[in-house]
Amino acid sequence: MFQKTRIRLVALNVIVVFLLLNGLGSAVYFTMKYRLYSQVDHELSKVAQRLMVDPLPRLQRINEDPFPYNRSERKKFSDLDRRYALIVWDGLGQVIGTAFGDRLEPDDLADFRHIGKPDGIETMTVDGQAFRVQTVTIPKKVVVGERLQFAMQYQVVYNLAPEQNMLNSLLYVVVIGDAVSIVIAVVAGLFLARRALVPIQVSWEKQQQFIADASHELRTPLAAILVNLERLFRYPDHTIEQESEKIMIGMQEARRLTKLVSDLLTLARSDSNELQIMQQKLRLDELVLKCTQVFSQMAIVKEVSLETDIEQPLEMVGDEERLHQLLVILLDNALKYTNEGGEIFVSCKREGQRVAVMVKDTGIGIPKEDIPFLFDRFFRVDKMRSRVTEGTGLGLSIAKWIVDAHHGKIQVSSEEGVGTSFLVTLPLK
Repeated sequence: MFQKTRIRLVALNVIVVFLLLNGLGSAVYFTMKYRLYSQVDHELSKVAQRLMVDPLPRLQRINEDPFPYNRSERKKFSDLDRRYALIVWDGLGQVIGTAFGDRLEPDDLADFRHIGKPDGIETMTVDGQAFRVQTVTIPKKVVVGERLQFAMQYQVVYNLAPEQNMLNSLLYVVVIGDAVSIVIAVVAGLFLARRALVPIQVSWEKQQQFIADASHELRTPLAAILVNLERLFRYPDHTIEQESEKIMIGMQEARRLTKLVSDLLTLARSDSNELQIMQQKLRLDELVLKCTQVFSQMAIVKEVSLETDIEQPLEMVGDEERLHQLLVILLDNALKYTNEGGEIFVSCKREGQRVAVMVKDTGIGIPKEDIPFLFDRFFRVDKMRSRVTEGTGLGLSIAKWIVDAHHGKIQVSSEEGVGTSFLVTLPLK
C-alpha cells in the first residue's frame, strides 16, 4: 500500500514540476519572442513611415549592387541594417526592383507577393528562412536604371535569422532544463516521499498493533463473562449463593471490560483532538492531598506505608479532572506493585515557574530494558503478573497524554527489587 502511495506521490510531484517548468519556460520563450519581434516591428514601422514622407532612392536592378544610390541618399538611409531589404511592386503584381541590405534571390521574390491583403506586418517563411515583412501601398514614381516607372506597393523585408537562432537556443535551454528538472524531481520525489511516509507508516503500524492488542484485550474479559454465564445455565436449579463465585468473576470481568473501553475511548479521542483540556485555576496541593487520602485507606489494608510532603499553597492553571486522573494512575500503579511492608512517598513542590509531583515506591521495580516502552499502549512488563493485578497497559499511556496536554514532562527511574519513581513537572501557567 505504501509503495503505491509513494509512486503516486512521485508521479504527482513530477507532473506539478513539469507543468510549472513548462509554463515558466513557455512564458520566458514567448516573452522573449514578443520583445524581439516588437523591436523588429518598430524598426519596420519607422522605415515604412520614411517611405511615405521621403523621396525614394534610385532602385537597383535585380542582381545589381544593392546600394546604387548616391552619398547623400546613403547617409539618409544609413540606419538601415544589412538585413533589411526593400521590394517594389507595380500595379500588376510584378517586381520593379529591390534596394537596401540583403540581396534577395530572384526566384524567391514571387513568394513575397502581397495581393488582396490589407497592409501591415506579417511573418513569412521563404525557402526555409523566416522574414518579417511590412507592406505599404503608396502610388509613387520611381527610377529603375534609366527608366521612370510607376510603383504601387512597397515591402520592407527583415531577415529574422539572428532572432530565430536566439529563440532556438533559448528553446533548447528550456527543453534541456525541463528534462534535467524532471529527472531531479523524480529522484528528489522518491527520497522525499519515502521520508514523508515514514511517520505515516509508523503511525499505521502502531494503529494496526493497537487494534490487534485492543481486540485481544477485549476478547479476554468477554470470553470470561461468556464462560461463566454458560456455567450458570448448566445448573438452573442452583441458588444465587451457590453460583456467587461465577457471578462475581463475571462482574469483575465486566468492570475490567468497562474500564478498558473507557480507556480506549479516552485515547481515541485524544488522538483525534476531541478531548479538550479545561484551563482553569486550581489548588494542586489540595488535589494531591485528596487523592492520597483515598489511597491511604487502601494502603492500610495492604499494609503499605504512604507518606506525603506537600507544599501549600500551590496554585496552577490546568484541568482538575485530568490531573486527578493522572494522580490516580500513578498512585494505583505504586500501590499495585508494592508488596506488604513497602513504602510509597508522594511529594508536591514548587520549582521556579513549575511544580514537581513525585510518586516513589519501594516496589518490585522495572527492568531497565523495559523503561523506554512504559508509555506505549498495552505494554506490560510482565503480562502474567499484570493479569493478576488486572492491568490493561493503558494507564501510563493516558498519563503521558495528560502531561503532554499540560505542556509538562514525565520521567521514570526504576531498579528491580528497589522501587520505581515517577516525576511529573508541570508549568504553573
